[in-house]
Amino acid sequence: MRGKEDVVVNGVRCTLVKRGKTCVVLCPPHPLFGGCRHDVRLVRIAECLADADISSLRLDYSKYSGGASEVEDVLSVLSFAVCEFKAVGVLGYSFGAVVSSNAVARALENGLDVKAFAALSILRRVNGLEATLSFRLPKLFIHGRFDFVAPLSEFEQLFEAASEPKERLVLDTDHFYGGVINDAAEQVCEFFSRYLRK
Repeated sequence: MRGKEDVVVNGVRCTLVKRGKTCVVLCPPHPLFGGCRHDVRLVRIAECLADADISSLRLDYSKYSGGASEVEDVLSVLSFAVCEFKAVGVLGYSFGAVVSSNAVARALENGLDVKAFAALSILRRVNGLEATLSFRLPKLFIHGRFDFVAPLSEFEQLFEAASEPKERLVLDTDHFYGGVINDAAEQVCEFFSRYLRK
């Protein structure tokens, strides 16, 4: 991918794809199950964002701690991105959605100017870390109707409890988005194009 480079932010390894003046930080799924910045779903989303002239920062968690240090990693990358780009959004996938929801809440408390949040296959809780969705940023939720890792019934409750503004897309797929990742990536791209270019 043109304009791609590896960077290290406070010990956190990232892949930066630089396009334009806005950026989305992409947070991977569970590292004990192979989750990393090279996850095919995150790569496809990064490609779609690049086509829309939006930069992306895909990160690897520096270590596994069940969530606490992962939240700190995302905060570090967000702090870097907010200094480098005009507008910043965040997307997390699965475990990464739970981690990034907590990081966004903390970032806003610390005065960081995050513009929007997107979650693919968010869970209610992972390893004692609960999703936090009370912050009042625009939110996009994408979920699989047949997700066996993050059941649709649990997602429906999370979505209902999340603060406005919020929107959702439920696709006929499972936790891994086989055959529909392009649809998900295009929706993510459209969402961040709306909110990062205001």
